[in-house]
Amino acid sequence: MMEDKGPRVADYFVIAGLTDSSKPLDEDLHFDDAGPKSVKPKAPITDIAVVIRSLGEEVPPGFTCVESTPSGLSAELNGASLRGPQIFLCFKRGRDKPPLTDLGILYEWKEKLKPGCHIVQTTPSGRPANISSSSSQRIYITYRRAPKSQPHTSLAVTDVCVIVPGKGETPPHTFCKVDKNLNSSMWGSSVYLCYKKSLAKANAIAYKAGLLCRYPEEDYESFPLPESVPMFCLPMGAMIECWPAHTKHSLPVFSTFVLTGASGEKVYGAAIQFYEPYPEESLSDRQRSQLGVASSALKLVESRNVYSNKSICLLSHWPFFQSFRSFLTFLYRYSISGPHALPIEKHISHFMQNVPFPSTQRPRILVQLSPHDSLMLSQPVSSPLPLSGGSLSTLLLNLGPKNAATLLVLAVTEHKILVHSLRPAVLTSVTEALVSMIFPFHWPCPYIPLCPLALADVLSAPCPFIVGVDSRYFDLYVPPNDISCVDLDTNTISQGQEGSLTWKILPRRACKHLLNTLNKLHQQLTEGESTVSTGSHQLFISSQIMTLSLHNVFGFTGFLKSRDRSHQRFYSLMTKTQMFSRFIEECSFVSDKDASLAFFDECVDKRHRAVVEQTDRQQHLKPEDSRLMELDESHRSEHTVYVNPPDLPPLPYSAFPVLNSELLEPLEGLNPSSACTALRHSSPASPTAIFRRSKQEIKSAQKMAKTYSSMPQMWSKCLLRHCYGLWFICLPGFVENCHSKVRALRTAYDVLRKMQDKKLQAPDEVCYRVLLQLCGQYHQPVLAVRVLFEMKKAGVQPNAITYGYYNKAVLESTWPSTTRGGYFLWGKLRNVILGVLRFKQAGKKQQTLQRDPQLSDGSDLDTVSHGSLDSVNDSAERTSIDTDFTKMDSSDDGFSTGEDTDYLHPHNNEPCFVLQVLIWSCSLCKTCDCLVYDEEIMAGWTANDSNLNSTCPFCGTAFVPFLSVEIKDLRPKTR
Repeated sequence: MMEDKGPRVADYFVIAGLTDSSKPLDEDLHFDDAGPKSVKPKAPITDIAVVIRSLGEEVPPGFTCVESTPSGLSAELNGASLRGPQIFLCFKRGRDKPPLTDLGILYEWKEKLKPGCHIVQTTPSGRPANISSSSSQRIYITYRRAPKSQPHTSLAVTDVCVIVPGKGETPPHTFCKVDKNLNSSMWGSSVYLCYKKSLAKANAIAYKAGLLCRYPEEDYESFPLPESVPMFCLPMGAMIECWPAHTKHSLPVFSTFVLTGASGEKVYGAAIQFYEPYPEESLSDRQRSQLGVASSALKLVESRNVYSNKSICLLSHWPFFQSFRSFLTFLYRYSISGPHALPIEKHISHFMQNVPFPSTQRPRILVQLSPHDSLMLSQPVSSPLPLSGGSLSTLLLNLGPKNAATLLVLAVTEHKILVHSLRPAVLTSVTEALVSMIFPFHWPCPYIPLCPLALADVLSAPCPFIVGVDSRYFDLYVPPNDISCVDLDTNTISQGQEGSLTWKILPRRACKHLLNTLNKLHQQLTEGESTVSTGSHQLFISSQIMTLSLHNVFGFTGFLKSRDRSHQRFYSLMTKTQMFSRFIEECSFVSDKDASLAFFDECVDKRHRAVVEQTDRQQHLKPEDSRLMELDESHRSEHTVYVNPPDLPPLPYSAFPVLNSELLEPLEGLNPSSACTALRHSSPASPTAIFRRSKQEIKSAQKMAKTYSSMPQMWSKCLLRHCYGLWFICLPGFVENCHSKVRALRTAYDVLRKMQDKKLQAPDEVCYRVLLQLCGQYHQPVLAVRVLFEMKKAGVQPNAITYGYYNKAVLESTWPSTTRGGYFLWGKLRNVILGVLRFKQAGKKQQTLQRDPQLSDGSDLDTVSHGSLDSVNDSAERTSIDTDFTKMDSSDDGFSTGEDTDYLHPHNNEPCFVLQVLIWSCSLCKTCDCLVYDEEIMAGWTANDSNLNSTCPFCGTAFVPFLSVEIKDLRPKTR
């Protein structure tokens, strides 16, 4: 195991593919709830035809007729018109000619045929293939055919169907709809043609992908290499395929994936998949038979070649997807060209070790890979939002505004969501964007943005999930019925048996705001703007604010009653989800999401203030006033670090090699991961995270300082407030070095009260937050309650972080019980001794008054003091007692709370009336006749300061405690 020393750009480099121990993928696939598996993938469609059944035409040999629609209706192309003939569509499958790539409909009277398309002009019997019943408005079916030298990854038409929308039919999932009605007459129903596209691959054998090579070869202590990485690099398995000789080589396919650990930590992967020739002699007879080659042949047919796929991948804790794509593409091109000046191992180890992580001081890193190739690494955006590798722009472009809003509804109500596409690079981008859309919620259920086929049994899970798969999964299996499938290639969402949820279920005001802004952003994207991520994030946060409008003390019943009745279904579904319950829990207690929740609280406050100001001014809300997220200024820096390429003697390559460990640089003085670990694992539970201001508090303080800098009086107060804030930030160290932790905390509490007495507002919540965290650390729940009361008295509303630490201090700390501590008992003994001493003084003075009746009552009583004691021994005794208890009362650490205790020690020549004042806070429970002391009274109080009732710890009866005062005049009565 290796040590970590800071943030790394990439953690591991992996090569995955077919190994000697790889097993056929079919042996590992056991999906109980999935539909039947196809014995063999369907061959692509190579020909289509139109037959007129009413004129006696039959289906041509080798063709299949589309007799019925998906729901069992007649699939007549002219909609069963009363006057028209019975026309049906036929198709033929095969691999003997290039397949069809597109289907279409041509309205001949108003359209022209597109270049590259062909028309089905006649039926097999030679009759016109006009679908329309009118000869003046002819309708024909068109098609486009693939070239002979097509790439092996090109798409082809694999299935067709006919639907009748008037009968409630919709396009089957993964089917594209040709949006032109085939029935042009006034009679009959509207009829539409649908078709499905998939990869037109020849015979192939899939194996479970294995690990071919890795760098570094040893695991990091904080992050060992997951065993499942090869499966994610090749999600459809390691393939052996047989291609025709004229097949073109396609470009490498880029894909991204996300691995989620048990703690919720994300690891991002970027991979490219490519094909290399597979040795003929390595094929077994069984493999030859499966690939369509005779097992008795010693050689392959000359017109066919065998290839196998391979993947190279980078793993990182940071989503530098575009930079990783550039580097992996460079390595692939490097491996198929040459000779080169450097071995490929040198480039890999150089990138992994010598490229520094972007920081605030150096936000951009320019890495020169070769004289013609370079890549740029930019510092991740500093944002309180969770780190994400998604792109809201990609989601909008693939789904559009309404489907994006519908997808948000499905996620917020925790449905089973299956996102699929034939483009693997899009899956992770869309699913990551979906997870970021639901902020401030955090998805708590299974989450696999790019799921390998070997792990697709997760679709049978009985819990909600967000899973992304390759669309070829539907060629092999039928998913369970309770899943909502999102097709990114056809921009369709098909929902399961539970019913249809759309964007219309959202609250009216939030829905209108969401759709209007999404339409504007979508228009910007279609007009050529590259990204609108910041505006999209702000949009969804604003929508969540209008949807939730939560209070600190949450009640489900009151929340539902406060919502519009027409949207009760949405709120009822949302409040029953796991992530909503967890959101309330995270807002109430300490969690690792405190920073993002505090940011959401600040957004709620900003929105509320902006709306109030808008109402007061009777003006429209300006964009700058409603801005919830601020742009990161560090990215405007032009400081860029340049990294030179490595230098070694030349080596040629014919394919991507197995890495030579001798050419790889040893991992000495490993470039930066403990700091990365610290960044990723920093939680507010650690002192380094909570004893400092958040970024939002720092920005607020800077704005306030700019405002007050021009006003001397306010500027001095601002500086004083921040001095107090700095003192509280240093409070943990002060308390740690004090012998009496409780006294130190009481001192801090006294400082808070003095600040309020002087009408000096705390600069932010850090003063209260630090003290509340220390109350929980040193088990002082009563003091935590007092701090919260002082906070509310000052008009400061606690955010999620502060409120979480208050709840932790109150619920996890041990409350005072009937068993008193030593400090309390010594204090009680002190009061008893001092009381006895006062009685002795009063008795001696009474004797003096009786011996000298000439002294008046008032003057004699006024001159009683410590110095008027008659006995020297009594005086010495009193001095000794006072001195001892004064020492006991002072702190061992040499500090005082700043409070005077002179009320126990009258000064000389100070009038002392012989009165007995009895003050006690102990209350008598009228139910069980038990004495309830201070600690039990405070333990029975609730957080509601308007409720003064406490609870008896013995019988549980509620009662109002009182402070009792009794005054007795001990002076002799005069006759």
